[in-house]
Amino acid sequence: MIARPSSSVTARVGILGGGQLGMMLAGSLYKLGADVALYDPDPHAPARRRYAHVTTAAWTDRAALARFFSEVDVVTYEFENVDATVITELAGSIPFRPGLSVLTTTQDRLAEKRLCRAHGLPHARFEAASCADELREVGRAFGLPFIVKTARGGYDGKGQARVVDEASLDRAAAQLFADGAARRSLILEEIVPFTMEASCIVARDAAGRAEVFPVFENHHERHVLDWTLVPARLPPAVADAAREIALDAARAMDVVGLLTTELFVAQAGAGGRTVGEHAIFVNEFAPRPHNSGHVTRTATTLSQFDALARILCELPLSSPRLLNDGAFVMGNLLGDLWLERGAPHLAFEEWARHPEVLDVVLYGKHEARPGRKMGHFVAHAPDPSQAIDAVAAFRRALGQAHPAG
Repeated sequence: MIARPSSSVTARVGILGGGQLGMMLAGSLYKLGADVALYDPDPHAPARRRYAHVTTAAWTDRAALARFFSEVDVVTYEFENVDATVITELAGSIPFRPGLSVLTTTQDRLAEKRLCRAHGLPHARFEAASCADELREVGRAFGLPFIVKTARGGYDGKGQARVVDEASLDRAAAQLFADGAARRSLILEEIVPFTMEASCIVARDAAGRAEVFPVFENHHERHVLDWTLVPARLPPAVADAAREIALDAARAMDVVGLLTTELFVAQAGAGGRTVGEHAIFVNEFAPRPHNSGHVTRTATTLSQFDALARILCELPLSSPRLLNDGAFVMGNLLGDLWLERGAPHLAFEEWARHPEVLDVVLYGKHEARPGRKMGHFVAHAPDPSQAIDAVAAFRRALGQAHPAG
């Protein structure tokens, strides 16, 4: 009998969520020799197609969660919408990464903004409201225009409204309480006249050692990330300041794992932290792998998933550096592309005509839906404009209809 070789890695890692983020993190953990278990209520979760140890049970199934926690040594998650109270009770003494306090903070946009205020992180002016009448009253005092969001839940533009006049204020009050709820925690935020959306990922281990990824430039369509460019088209001093803000946020929350800081970059004079002709604001945080960070699987010496895997396995981090000069762009593949094509498969034979596309990743989701993230790809070009054009061209090619026969 051959004994299993000893290893310094944590033997058993639990991941709450079996979507694309959990699936790609599991791949990085397996490379290090870790055992991985995933938990997801969806019987069609992408991880079920690839990995054996997936528990399919509801987030409210306390018995299933307790069994899951009893079989792992450390736990992380791929999205924030898990019940922190239940997790705290059932996980017991198991290390929870990047931390339960991090989870509770990032589940609540008001808590995020209050943390920014307490630690001197640049942010837009904000106020709180908790019912429709208070929203109207606070909104008028706050001053139009503004964005109102539910403090908890919501993503990709859900649970928010833009208020520009009395009519849209009334519509927002009706929309945000359409389910009949009498009270709901809301945050009103000043509209930042940003010229760029950006993000920066920090990987930080239990000893407080941290590595900061290059700053990503992000472009959204209909509130969903369309493409991510690295390096961002920012002056070096502005990029350095953005990275320092992201690092300060990770330290303020005592993150052990990943923290993605989503940022707005505006012209100087708009508030925020001024650097030369630019101003930087924190938008939101994500304490996990991030959609924009998918580009790191191809563009940098250490991916966001490999960085988190090392932290979970108590292995040393290395500095994530760009692999090549020029520009890398990650483009999302949404379900709309399949639906518009009217076919179960995209035209991948076109890939041969697009050598600038270095990688394509499909998540294995069983159904295409509008706005649903089904996969992504990464292109490389000598300059940002060419790389962005390459993303648009490859998407068009994938959606082409070809005659039968």
